[in-house]
Amino acid sequence: MDLKANQPSDDYEPVAGLDQQTVQCVRACESEAAAKTASDYQHIVWAYGVIWSLFAIYGVMLWRRASRQSVEIADLQRRLAQ
Repeated sequence: MDLKANQPSDDYEPVAGLDQQTVQCVRACESEAAAKTASDYQHIVWAYGVIWSLFAIYGVMLWRRASRQSVEIADLQRRLAQ
C-alpha cells in the first residue's frame, strides 16, 4: 500500500479561470465586507451599553422607591405605636 498516494501534494497549483481583474474585484468586495462588519461591532457595543445603562437606571429607581417605602412604613409603625 502506497501512503504517499493518499496525501495531498505540496506542489503549487494556480487557480484556473480567474483573471487578475476578477481577483482584484473579489478582494475589494471582501475588504468592503470586512470594513462593514468591523463597523457593525461598534453598533453592538453601543447597543449593549445602552441596554445595561437602562437596567442600571431602573435598578436605581427601584432602590430609591424601596427606600422611600421603608421610611413610610417606619413612619406608619411609629404612628400606630402612639
